[in-house]
Amino acid sequence: MSLIRPFAWLAALALVLGLAAAAQAQYYSPFIDVGTFEPDFQFFAPAEVDDFGGPEPPNTGVYFDYDRVYVDMNRPNGEPSLFSDTFGDFTWGNRYEIGYMTEEKTGWQAILYHVDGPNEQVLVFQERLDRINTGDTATAPDPIVQDRNPRVYFLRTSLNEAKFSSLELNKVWRRKEFHNGAVLEPVIGFRYLNFKDFYVRDNYTRFDADAAGEPVGPPPTTVDGRFEQLTTNGAVFTNNMVGGQLGFRLSQQRSHWLLSTDVRVFSAANFQLLENMTTVTLTRYTGVGGTVQLENRSRTQAFSHNNEFVWGGEVRAEASYELTRDITLRFGALFIDLGKGIGRGNTMATNSQDVQMAGITFGLTINR
Repeated sequence: MSLIRPFAWLAALALVLGLAAAAQAQYYSPFIDVGTFEPDFQFFAPAEVDDFGGPEPPNTGVYFDYDRVYVDMNRPNGEPSLFSDTFGDFTWGNRYEIGYMTEEKTGWQAILYHVDGPNEQVLVFQERLDRINTGDTATAPDPIVQDRNPRVYFLRTSLNEAKFSSLELNKVWRRKEFHNGAVLEPVIGFRYLNFKDFYVRDNYTRFDADAAGEPVGPPPTTVDGRFEQLTTNGAVFTNNMVGGQLGFRLSQQRSHWLLSTDVRVFSAANFQLLENMTTVTLTRYTGVGGTVQLENRSRTQAFSHNNEFVWGGEVRAEASYELTRDITLRFGALFIDLGKGIGRGNTMATNSQDVQMAGITFGLTINR
């Protein structure tokens, strides 16, 4: 891993520490009285924009954000991605944020991410030995269309299959507005991250029987035979990361537009679990191309544990447009970096890789 990235995150961490130290810790409970805020529920009231384009005072009360996320996730290094570590794959996700800000310029926020994917793999069509349709005769066989044949395997080779989730609980302060109307909000909090990497390799072989009718092989293998075997080597590498984070949000109102930048720097202990699974399906036929006599399935599992330490960060830049007083539409860019210390693939030898996600977001905000 390049030395530039960790030093950049350390510099950002030093900046955030200075900002957080300057913020006053006024109220440390995320729970508030039901009657603390008295909203009028006029969500569709006209936007309150100064005639001369001056900035509005920042909102207080409860707010809610939703974003649809479209990101590119890098592939694992080495064999798990067939050595295509310079490539990434796009996938969709969701981001939810709910929080509040009081008149005393302090509040709490909870943020949830979930990215389901990517699911990039190579599929190879493999026709099985049993090619006979029910009711076929030697003189009038039914045609078998390759893409509709139920007696086929699609052999899988995973390239980049993963899932990512994140949960944050943050204490937020709002600093005094700058002379140009910009608002700085330092953040400190807890973060839990979960990253799962999936590994699949399918292998198909055919082989004959000996004089006693027992399978011979594999190897040696033959084009046709009396036996076929499907072997699936799979793994799920689960990374459970628990730690703390620091950050800030800098925003500025310009007429109907609200421009903002969010930065987070976090460190976490990574509790890794690797589950390896091997599934073997052995099928015996009456003869070459005959009917199925026997199908036997077996599975073995093995588990491994390890602990790593992960540095990471997140940067978001957004532009929001006020449709009404309380409702805005927004779009932006996102970058999430899980530094060295992430397990990917099917062996503990690849338990210290990294994950980067970069892409775009679009969604809506209520009362922020």
